[in-house]
Amino acid sequence: MKKHIILLFVLCLVLAGCDTQTLKRCPDENHPHMIDLGLPSGTKWACCNVGASMPEEFGGYYAWGETEENDEYSFRNNNTGKYVYIGDDISGTLYDVAHVQWGGSWRMPTQSQIEELMKYCTIKRATKNKLPGRLVIGSNKGSIFLPAAGEKQGRIFSFANYGKFWSSTFAHDSIGDEAYNFAFYYSVYNCSKSSRLIRRSVRPVCP
Repeated sequence: MKKHIILLFVLCLVLAGCDTQTLKRCPDENHPHMIDLGLPSGTKWACCNVGASMPEEFGGYYAWGETEENDEYSFRNNNTGKYVYIGDDISGTLYDVAHVQWGGSWRMPTQSQIEELMKYCTIKRATKNKLPGRLVIGSNKGSIFLPAAGEKQGRIFSFANYGKFWSSTFAHDSIGDEAYNFAFYYSVYNCSKSSRLIRRSVRPVCP
């Protein structure tokens, strides 16, 4: 009976999108994988972006709160719109592109989870299959690669120099138009706020 309960528990975790195996890097090409970076919260980070099939691929570009790509965003065609409040944190909601597209326990990272990543991991410039980005190395030597995918405001620009990844956290600015994102460019990386209409990458987490 006890064995049956344990097997049922493991099956539930797998169906929920959380791998019970602790991985420090991708074991095969069946992405995405949930990578353990030794973070205090226990948060695991995905090995690739939403819309990507490999860690170095750029994947999709999404405005904050959108779950599908559009050719161009404006206040007129963005579902979340200007001044439309959809919550302080959209992680795990119908506005969370990671949760909607990948299902299970996958979701967009919060501002706090991004700040934890920056605090406890080493981030350095790297390339993967000749594509530039950043290698994020945890205290346990687990690692993920973040491609320098740039962002879209009608076009991709400077993608060889920087990457920007949405968080799920709304920024309470003066016009209600901003959300937090993780950004790296050259030797600089930070968690800052900017217009939620800009199309950016999303790197999911599994809490």
